Amino acid sequence: MNAVVLLLIWSLPLSLAVFAGQRHARWSPVIAPLPALLAAATLPVGTSVSLPWLLLGVELGVDDTARVFLGFSGLLWLAASLYAAASEAGDRDATRFRVFFLLAMSGNLGLIVAQDMVSFYLGFTLMGLAVYGLVAHPPSRQARQAAKHYLAWTIAGELLLFIAVVMLVAQNEGATAFEVLTVTPPADLVVLLLVIGFGIKLALPGLHFWLPRAYAVTPAPAVAVLSGAMIKAGLLGWLRFLPPGGAALTGWGQALMVVGVAGALFGAIVGLQQRRARLLLGYSSISKMGVLTAGMGAALTWPVAAPALIGALAVYAAHHALVKGALFLGLGLVERGGLRPWVLAGLGFLALALAGAPLTSGALAKSVLTASLPAQAQPLLLLLSVSAFATTLLMARFLFLVWKPLGSVALRPALQAAAAWLALLALVAVFPFALADIGRITGNAAPVLLGALVAALGVLAAVGLGSRGSIPRRRPVAPPPAVRARRWMRRTICVAQAVTGALRSVWQSASQQVWPALGHRWLQRRPSDDDANHWPLAGSLWLGIGGLLLAALGLAA
Repeated sequence: MNAVVLLLIWSLPLSLAVFAGQRHARWSPVIAPLPALLAAATLPVGTSVSLPWLLLGVELGVDDTARVFLGFSGLLWLAASLYAAASEAGDRDATRFRVFFLLAMSGNLGLIVAQDMVSFYLGFTLMGLAVYGLVAHPPSRQARQAAKHYLAWTIAGELLLFIAVVMLVAQNEGATAFEVLTVTPPADLVVLLLVIGFGIKLALPGLHFWLPRAYAVTPAPAVAVLSGAMIKAGLLGWLRFLPPGGAALTGWGQALMVVGVAGALFGAIVGLQQRRARLLLGYSSISKMGVLTAGMGAALTWPVAAPALIGALAVYAAHHALVKGALFLGLGLVERGGLRPWVLAGLGFLALALAGAPLTSGALAKSVLTASLPAQAQPLLLLLSVSAFATTLLMARFLFLVWKPLGSVALRPALQAAAAWLALLALVAVFPFALADIGRITGNAAPVLLGALVAALGVLAAVGLGSRGSIPRRRPVAPPPAVRARRWMRRTICVAQAVTGALRSVWQSASQQVWPALGHRWLQRRPSDDDANHWPLAGSLWLGIGGLLLAALGLAA
């Protein structure tokens, strides 16, 4: 029975995708994540199934990390499926969306239970390619461009991962199980490929360019699972392919900590400058993925603390997945039916949870991660406090961006979609109390209060300036380098076209005068016998000129 549940985790969504176009297939995605939730709740750690006849030998199993990832991913997929099924009324392309949604679910849940490199890579690839259809679903030019941009980055990352998997299999003489990686650490080139390949999914600084565009256009249920569950596949990939616990990857761990700190600060700073709520949430994800990257680097740098850090990273990933997914689903309700009082209250609570306010899942995630860090990791403790302060500012900005006159839109959100969001909201509220005692979730008050105070002062200053009418006119913002490059190219092309047109005009006017002259009768007549006497003279001239040239070349030599 346990083996059947493991197989259904990835095969059930894949099978339902085949029948997604049937008449009563609207609610089929709701059934698909149930085996994952059943496995997370009932299967004992160590349950596994082997399929040696499939591919290079498929190994599926549940360990402590997989159980946590299955739990929060299954819950988020379930809530997003209910939301999507209730919101697809009037969507002519609902079947196409459902197919890609189920394929992405199959890949995401399948890679979580994969215990060998090939199975993990196939699930990762299926998930990544299926998201292309979700990003391109809206019928707009912006969505198509975002989908092409996303696909280019995804294919690049998966190509790097494919090369890394091939090199690892060759290094271990055909063995594909993750267990062999604990005995034989990957070579430096393989580690670099894995860091970049999974770093694209985690949107590390410099590898993040696909994320803002995709988050801006993807439908709410799809972007909820993309930002909550699927983005964590990069972290799980590092945990599987770069298992912490050995001293061979210490240098790479230090590099990941540096990149993680940079990502946390970069996401917060750029996110505060956004004018769209979706883009702000996207850069907030980049900031939080920076925290997870720094935690992964700490696990590689200090192998003694690795077991505790892995558990803390799993809790932090679960917190971020549920809260960020709920934020996007709530934002979808606002985009569909306007901001209503109960939606505003729910978004406010989620904003506090993401910032890490006391008595929320954010406070629990920070306390667990702080307790697992070794004494040498004091800079990372400062990073967590700075991240909480910056996230508080980001969430204040987010609430400001989504604020509208209450009840301004008459369209009511679908009852099932609202129920799915409220259920996820209740789960986020109960989550910390079910996992820890009250003492673990009462910290982190200082950075959140400081961030709230700074945000309040900013709002009061803006309101005061606005009431006096003394807000200075904003200076024009310099366009980004990419925009300036496109403008320069357009100007260069315009100049080239103008020069070409002028040369064409000169050529045409000259040809109108030269060709009639060349058409004179003495140039068109055939040579006569008298003309033959001119050829010896012409030949002598050519020989003389050629001799002079040869003599000049000889003297120059």
